[in-house]
Amino acid sequence: MESLINNLYAEPGFSDVDAHDLSRQTRIATKSIRGVLSSLVKKGIVTIDNNCGNGEYELIYLNESHWYLHPEWKTEYDAEQYGQINS
Repeated sequence: MESLINNLYAEPGFSDVDAHDLSRQTRIATKSIRGVLSSLVKKGIVTIDNNCGNGEYELIYLNESHWYLHPEWKTEYDAEQYGQINS
């Protein structure tokens, strides 16, 4: 998560990060990263956009309900819609 968040744009909701980027940065195999991402998708933390051209590049987005995890996006977090966070 830390690697993903550190690589997201400063502008809330935008991303150009994919599993290969995270794999290179963390030195964890892409296959393992994809497994972690699958779990995060099931938990509603991230969304994967599979429609990025040739299918090899799949962008990873932090779901709005978890923007509070991003140091610059947390001011945009809608506590009324998603609930108060304990930080």
